[in-house]
Amino acid sequence: MGFWQWISPLLLQTAVITAIIFVLLVIFEFLAIRFTSFIEQKISGRRWVQYIISSLAGSIPGCTGVFAIDAAYMAGFVGFGGIISATVATFGDEAFVLIGQAALPDSPIKWQMLAVVFVILFVLGVIAGRLADLFAKKTKMVFCQKCLIEKHEYIDTTSTRKIPVKHFLSEHIWGHIIKKHIPNIVLWIFVSLVIVKALNQSFDMETIITRNKFVLVLAAAIIGILPLSGPNLIFITLFAQGQLPFSIFLTNSIVQDGHGLLPILGFSVEDAVKIKAFNLLFGLLVGYIFAAFGI
Repeated sequence: MGFWQWISPLLLQTAVITAIIFVLLVIFEFLAIRFTSFIEQKISGRRWVQYIISSLAGSIPGCTGVFAIDAAYMAGFVGFGGIISATVATFGDEAFVLIGQAALPDSPIKWQMLAVVFVILFVLGVIAGRLADLFAKKTKMVFCQKCLIEKHEYIDTTSTRKIPVKHFLSEHIWGHIIKKHIPNIVLWIFVSLVIVKALNQSFDMETIITRNKFVLVLAAAIIGILPLSGPNLIFITLFAQGQLPFSIFLTNSIVQDGHGLLPILGFSVEDAVKIKAFNLLFGLLVGYIFAAFGI
């Protein structure tokens, strides 16, 4: 395989993820300008609303729902608990594989079971979000200062029609989103994808996992850290074939979030590490509790 054939899929993935994040950032930038007071009253100041909305967004198959919460987190609309709720509840692109497995004839995964899995992850997302905020408050955890979207007093934001298009394009889309955020987001997404692909090609992840079943809960959590589908799909495949306990599958599902956390890396590496570390500990806790009950 030539270098271009190796690198081109990663460039395409980077472009697609960046495009989605760009659109979402534009949407949240506009919402912040137009509806700041409403957002602060109805969402930012209500933790449980954040947990529920974030978990619902994370439950949407694919990464788009998590990307939306990423953008909301960077804009300061949701806090640590909100982003934790989304990343715990999400399957990422693996959700499509799981749905496809359930659609196969004679599959051990039935639609009722699939619904239960999504409900469990949604509930765990809400619980994890609350625990995350309590933990952050107790430990006085410090996070990167949220990117406060600048509102210009000379611009009338009382009506959508009164916000000048030229002003929004130059000051907010170009001056803020493109110049300040997009370069870092592109860099971190691309570098992360390159590193993960190289590691995945260097090690037989399936063999490593299946030959060490006694530490599968730990392995499922550690593999879940990786921001790609390949190794995580092993757990879905084994579970779909009835060869993997639910506790192992659930542990991996909690910790992994597809590409959902990559945009946060471009915003704050420190925040991304804290989010992933909490998900890892929460996933291990839940996984071992379920395993202790033989589930």
